[in-house]
Amino acid sequence: MSLAICLGCVAGAVTSGFGQAKPNPTSIEEKTKIHRLATTKRAIYDAFVYLNRIPEKAEEDEAPEDFAGRILGRLANQEGRILIKLPEGMDRQAYLGYKIFLESEGTAKAGNCIACHAPPDFTDLKEHLSSRGGSKKPTPSLRNLAKRKVNVRQVIMAKMASSESKRSPSAEKTDAAYGKMYLNKGDMHQLMAFLKLLNDVPEKDFRKLILNATILDTSEDIE
Repeated sequence: MSLAICLGCVAGAVTSGFGQAKPNPTSIEEKTKIHRLATTKRAIYDAFVYLNRIPEKAEEDEAPEDFAGRILGRLANQEGRILIKLPEGMDRQAYLGYKIFLESEGTAKAGNCIACHAPPDFTDLKEHLSSRGGSKKPTPSLRNLAKRKVNVRQVIMAKMASSESKRSPSAEKTDAAYGKMYLNKGDMHQLMAFLKLLNDVPEKDFRKLILNATILDTSEDIE
């Protein structure tokens, strides 16, 4: 079902001495013709965040797990009302991958990725030990992996191996975040679908992602 988005209201106008509104040429909203657009990032994920009013970043001193819980609560509310909006280029698999990315509770479908890769930049800019016998390395951003020619499948498989290693008796030094990661090969495909949403699209195409959005059918259990 097509989603009609009202983009007629454009913020960022300045008023002249005669009381008439004059467009501000530096406004993001004026350039894109999209109301309420704060971010300058241009990936399908950013269109999804805009459409569903997802918090863009954690509040000051908010833990990544709490931030993820706040987002998951918002998604659950929208699912129950059948109001999850998917921008063009995003499908159910990618949506489920997003939820796995956020989840840090339980022993099924918990990626706990947000512990080190929190939005909006998808990196905490810290160093982490991800493998036994390795050394601490800075957390890379997950944005624009395609442009950097990163093999996403290999990255996820390495994370899965690290999570299994963390649960062995000899992995005390591996970062604790890996101990909360529970993934299987089926989850990997959904995570890959989500990570593709973090690749930037041309500015001219971003508006179409929102205009051509559809409603995800959540009338049955999304899981």
